[in-house]
Amino acid sequence: MKVAFITTNLSQDNGWGRYSYEIIKRMPQHGVEPVVLIMSSAKLIHLENVQIHPFLSSFADGILKPINLAIDFFTARKLVKHCAIIHCLAEPFIPLAYLLATNGKSLIINAVGTYSVALLKKRWGNFYRQAYLSATFILAISRYTAIRLTNTVPEIADKIRVITLGVSVNEQNYQPPSSQFRENAFLMVGHVKPRKGTLQAVKPMAKVVQKFPDAKLFIVGPISDEHYVQQVKLNVSKNEIEDNIIWLGKLSHEELNSYYNRVRGLVMPSINIGDNFEGFGLVHLEANAFGVPAIGSLDCGNEDAIRDGYSGFLVEQGNIQSLYEAMLKLLSSEVNWNFMSQFSRNFAKSKSWEKVLKPYSYIYKDTGSY
Repeated sequence: MKVAFITTNLSQDNGWGRYSYEIIKRMPQHGVEPVVLIMSSAKLIHLENVQIHPFLSSFADGILKPINLAIDFFTARKLVKHCAIIHCLAEPFIPLAYLLATNGKSLIINAVGTYSVALLKKRWGNFYRQAYLSATFILAISRYTAIRLTNTVPEIADKIRVITLGVSVNEQNYQPPSSQFRENAFLMVGHVKPRKGTLQAVKPMAKVVQKFPDAKLFIVGPISDEHYVQQVKLNVSKNEIEDNIIWLGKLSHEELNSYYNRVRGLVMPSINIGDNFEGFGLVHLEANAFGVPAIGSLDCGNEDAIRDGYSGFLVEQGNIQSLYEAMLKLLSSEVNWNFMSQFSRNFAKSKSWEKVLKPYSYIYKDTGSY
């Protein structure tokens, strides 16, 4: 069966690209022939038994959206002619997927997070709403994302299925370093911006270093908001912890993996800002795959990415004291770190992409398109 997948790119250095790559590359194993439509600017990546066509221009939601949408549609319709299902993996392309889902084709939409709700309130919001209403299934990556979307469009509640993101777990002869071989350090991975909670992660370090003077917070990721970064650095300077906050910028996979083998915890205390929220928090599972417990926030998609008290800790958003206490637990003897590390790795294994993708086959069959 042929399925058309519409997404931004297949690169592993961004959210949409990374999860799209993991899903699409495994589809041939499930009897699916993927026809993939990505942005014209996307890096071309070879996947065996996968057709990839880079030409999409209708990502932006500005005034030229209808023109770019028409161009994309007329280019895409021939490519997806023999596809039984149109599966949209990146929300900005929902209108295109909706237009292509004709002549008996089923429409499946993945709700990944912020964009799944925010776009409904933008210039072309009614178009997105109609697409949701016409979809056969809507796959939310967390229970929280499903709730936010259902609260906005109650009529689609019966179409929503929750299928979380997965993680690649290195099974071959890998044994995570135990606590005695790790530094008193934390890692934060992702874009440096308010929603990721970089400032919230830095604030408790002022108290952490009072008990552990050598404690470090390694911040990995591109800068999205210069003004926000200045706020963070001002807080660092004010608390005189410049030697404890290490800015690493963007790292290669190999470099990032080396830090996962050094630290005692990952910290990403996401903050909801209006319709901007953490849809899942894949970095928590990625840390778990290296035996690293993760600290995230309640009231967002992190609730499906962390098993509180076992694979890490969930704290109230913006509660610096609770975040400090969680970080302290991972540095002190208050918890059995090695037990949490092993549980974290087992939890990641339970969320491997191979296991997460099994429901996709059932979803495709339920469309009646098989």
